[in-house]
Amino acid sequence: MDPDQRPSATHQLVRYAILLYWSVFWLFNLIDKVVGGAHFLWVGRDRFAQFQKYFESTGLGSPDVANAALAFAGALEAFALVFFCGALVFEIQRNASASRRWSFFGTLLTLGTFTFFSIGDHWFGDRFELLEHTLFWFISLMSWVVFIQLESSPSHGTTTLPRSQWITATAVSGVLILATATAIFQHNTSDFHLRTDGIEAEQVGDHIYKVAFPFLGGSTVFENTLAQFKESHPNESIQHIYTVPKPLRLKKADALIFYIMTENRP
Repeated sequence: MDPDQRPSATHQLVRYAILLYWSVFWLFNLIDKVVGGAHFLWVGRDRFAQFQKYFESTGLGSPDVANAALAFAGALEAFALVFFCGALVFEIQRNASASRRWSFFGTLLTLGTFTFFSIGDHWFGDRFELLEHTLFWFISLMSWVVFIQLESSPSHGTTTLPRSQWITATAVSGVLILATATAIFQHNTSDFHLRTDGIEAEQVGDHIYKVAFPFLGGSTVFENTLAQFKESHPNESIQHIYTVPKPLRLKKADALIFYIMTENRP
């Protein structure tokens, strides 16, 4: 690239930010595919269970179908991560043509991934996911347009940020990182126990009790809740446990609600 056509320092910083954003975005998405459930400093979703639930709603309940769809989506995301990381490396090396090529393929894979998800959202009738994936589709396209425009914008003056701007950017970034880290650690300190603690059952009728799971609740919460219920109600025996009807479970809902039916012990 002609030195006179190099992006200005501000434009260069934005180009770095675009490539870094998509690299981190796809990295976390891949981790989410592998690490499901709630763990220390990480709360992920069980993507296999989510995919299987979607396919069951259309009569394709075989685990192999969900596995194939999840593997295909994971492959798209992995290749997108590789290309954006490569583009970032070339951008740091000031190899604009190579960075543009790798970013282009990363963007194509990103658009393909969100298109694949959007088709599934239409098929499964999940309008919330459709809105999310459609927004990301347009964000990906616009970030590519901005990336290209900033490359072709000639610099006017220095190609490095002034010292005052570096100090300001570093200070703002430090505050944001500190605030985010503090919020994450506070959440783990105050709410992480919800993934194991039993839940107090709420009586909603004669011998009918309602239990609403927290966001981090899992099988351990269910087991501890039943043990806690038996201890709190020694004069009652559990006869039935009902969950929300299947049509409702197929909608956008992460939390679980179930009802405990009891009768008096003889």
